[in-house]
Amino acid sequence: MKKILLFVGVLFCTLVMAVAAHAQVVGFVLNPQPIRGNYDIGIPASGWGISLDTVVATGRLVIGRSAGGAAAGDSLACDTTLINASAIAGKIAVLYRGSCEFGVKALAAQRAGAIGLIIINHSPGILNMAGGGVGAQVTIPLVLIGNAEGALIRPYIDGDSTVALIGQKRGAFRNDIGFSTGDLIRPMDMAVPRTQIQAAGDYIMKLGAIVRNYGIDTQNAITMNLQMEHTNLAGATNPVYNQTATIPTLVPGDSFIVRLNDYDPFTAGRGLYTLRYSVQSNTADDFDADNLNVQEFRITDTVYSKVRLDAQLNPLTSGGVRPTDATSGPYEYGVFYYSKVGGETRVDKIKFAFVTNAGFNLNNETVVAKVSRWDDGNGNEVIDAGEVFDIGEGFYTYTDTLGSGSIKTADITDIASQSNGVVLDTGVYILSTVYTGTQTGVFTSIGTGLDYSASSPEYNQYASPVYVAAWNANGFGADYVPVIVAITSEAPSVGVRDQGLDVRDLKVYPNPVGDRLWMNAVVRSGVQQLSWEVMDAAGKLMNRGSASGIVDCRWNGSISTAELPAGLYIVRMEAGSSSQFRKFVVVH
Repeated sequence: MKKILLFVGVLFCTLVMAVAAHAQVVGFVLNPQPIRGNYDIGIPASGWGISLDTVVATGRLVIGRSAGGAAAGDSLACDTTLINASAIAGKIAVLYRGSCEFGVKALAAQRAGAIGLIIINHSPGILNMAGGGVGAQVTIPLVLIGNAEGALIRPYIDGDSTVALIGQKRGAFRNDIGFSTGDLIRPMDMAVPRTQIQAAGDYIMKLGAIVRNYGIDTQNAITMNLQMEHTNLAGATNPVYNQTATIPTLVPGDSFIVRLNDYDPFTAGRGLYTLRYSVQSNTADDFDADNLNVQEFRITDTVYSKVRLDAQLNPLTSGGVRPTDATSGPYEYGVFYYSKVGGETRVDKIKFAFVTNAGFNLNNETVVAKVSRWDDGNGNEVIDAGEVFDIGEGFYTYTDTLGSGSIKTADITDIASQSNGVVLDTGVYILSTVYTGTQTGVFTSIGTGLDYSASSPEYNQYASPVYVAAWNANGFGADYVPVIVAITSEAPSVGVRDQGLDVRDLKVYPNPVGDRLWMNAVVRSGVQQLSWEVMDAAGKLMNRGSASGIVDCRWNGSISTAELPAGLYIVRMEAGSSSQFRKFVVVH
């Protein structure tokens, strides 16, 4: 059962609803004590291996040794056979990432009798592992850890004293409450430019967490606390938020959604906000690695990001993902930008990163950086055909073989005006990169240590869409967010909310449309006349018109599409010196 605990002052309201059991997948070293703890892990990509949500392997770690040929004695297992199978049987095998597929390594460990597998990456960070040609035959749990973590635990593995647990930990410990990063209700962004927070109410932080009992025993007198500190640009740190909720009891497998009071960061202003979520009961926790979780949020001068940033506001990267095992491109992956203060922010540059497998490089590959607008014309919260319109773009071509993992920058140009940067109105935008090549060893770099699973429904926002043949608004899931960061500036209209762009917003619906298209335009105060043009996909003018009758800065009207052949069209709404473009699809 899942229970919702709403914190409002000192009042608590509880709502009970059914929920499936939740598993927390971990890579946890049980002993020896110097390396005991939870480690960041990569897991098998969808479509191969066994689901870690349903299995757990606990055992001693043993380094695998390849059998024949030139690979004899190494720990890559690229020849599918391990020479020390007798030592591995019934244990968790440890292998290193190399030039062969992850599925090949996992199958070698499985054939040797391993109950699980840990693969140590050859580079920093983690990624979700593709199975390759034999991945479907793998039936043991496996995870990937970073090279630094591998170097830390390797001496203890060689000392024959390391025991670990991989997989879901539900029921593995007697007393075990906690939460995962995906259980935290936190801002949907890691950094927001100050142009989006100019007045009270512009940006409200929703806060709380899902607290879970993973253990065997019932837990009582549970307290969940959130403390927030603000560090201003001068380096001074002050507390700005501290709230605690009490959960009387939590039986095994149960969970509470604790919603705390909202917080408005406008008063504290620019700087770093550090959020410390903690939970404890009246019993000592046998697995305390998930009892404290520290999150960050920033109000910056120019940076927008959904991934974590370092002190210099550069994105932190880990591994990478791609749409399928078969091909790496072309595909588009992005982040959503929900612009609440229209006409104030201009996107000038997009920073991004890709990673490659050994033997691959990005030399001479071109990446397209894009700014697009999503207008959900039919309100179904699905990205339908014709609802995403590109408004800005930039290009970056790699000129060396050192691109893997490095941060690159593309300058953005407004597609309509060909001017530098593109101004965002109030609405929903997608900041994305398009990998235009077809190499199978190229991946979009993803952020580290984040997961918007619990936050997304609270804000009614998506995190990171992906496009292959069609848009998927959920992307690869709320726990995968690409390394895409926008560098912004103040738009010419900054600070003057009722001036600036004459046409501030345009919605068209239904989309797809049959015989009549409705349009809803939002304009600057004082605008009395609008005009529009409808063009086909080749740019041929198909229809034009004008309108007055604007009331309270809004105009609603419609045009006939009955005579238009089925296909994709673009409507341009214009007033004064500004215009808005929207795509729509005609079907008959």
